Amino acid sequence: MGRLLLILVFSAGVALGQQGAGSLKGQVSDEFGGVIVGATVVAVNAAGVEKTIKTNGEGNFVLNGLAPGKYTIKVTATGFAGYENPDVEAIAGKSQQLNITLKVTIEQQKVTVAADGAGVNTDPENNIGAIVLKGADLESLPDDPDDLAAALQALAGPSAGPNGGQIYVDGFSGGRLPPLSTIREIRINSNPYSAEYDRPGFGRTEIFTKPGTERLNGEAFFSFNNQNLNSRNPFAATRPPYSSRRYGGELSGPLVKKKASFFFDFDFRL
Repeated sequence: MGRLLLILVFSAGVALGQQGAGSLKGQVSDEFGGVIVGATVVAVNAAGVEKTIKTNGEGNFVLNGLAPGKYTIKVTATGFAGYENPDVEAIAGKSQQLNITLKVTIEQQKVTVAADGAGVNTDPENNIGAIVLKGADLESLPDDPDDLAAALQALAGPSAGPNGGQIYVDGFSGGRLPPLSTIREIRINSNPYSAEYDRPGFGRTEIFTKPGTERLNGEAFFSFNNQNLNSRNPFAATRPPYSSRRYGGELSGPLVKKKASFFFDFDFRL
């Protein structure tokens, strides 16, 4: 008898609790009437307690067991602007309908331009396709001016005309190549549309020499070669006579200390 009475009291309490709670149902859709699947619906009461549910395959949601009172309803979905309604009231024993429309949002992209100009640079020497030779890279180039010119032409590739690529020495063209020991940097910069040059920049080679020194420096050299120093041609019975001699030297130093300097070199071949 006591157990039956306890069951009846518990059932009555559950029934009263169910009758005293409200519910909220509805559908989440976009501006064009399409339902939004997987949207998050959150109900927050005055005490800050949340109840969360996601919309089903038809965009519908049901929030049951809401205690009577005001709720803030929040709805979020990827690619849509958020929805918030702070004046939704749950009524005891009643189920209210709340259909929600979310607006499509355009993704914003922010581009920051640095004040110091870092990043993209339009200067010809910063061309990503340029070949820059300096320091130890110059040691792999030939000392002979003719061989050096041929090597640079091969590195620069074809030119935009019948006369071959242009070679600039400190900004001037048409002169002879300086000795390799006086070259500071070589740039092979195929920039065909640079406005600072008189023709398309295919096959252009720029040579920059070293600045003058504050002390007197100089060197001289002599090289010799003939047929006896060359390897024999296996297809020839004899080695033809051959002789090559090269004399050269250079001298540099200050004219006015820290203001002007001179450089002199000579190259003679037989």
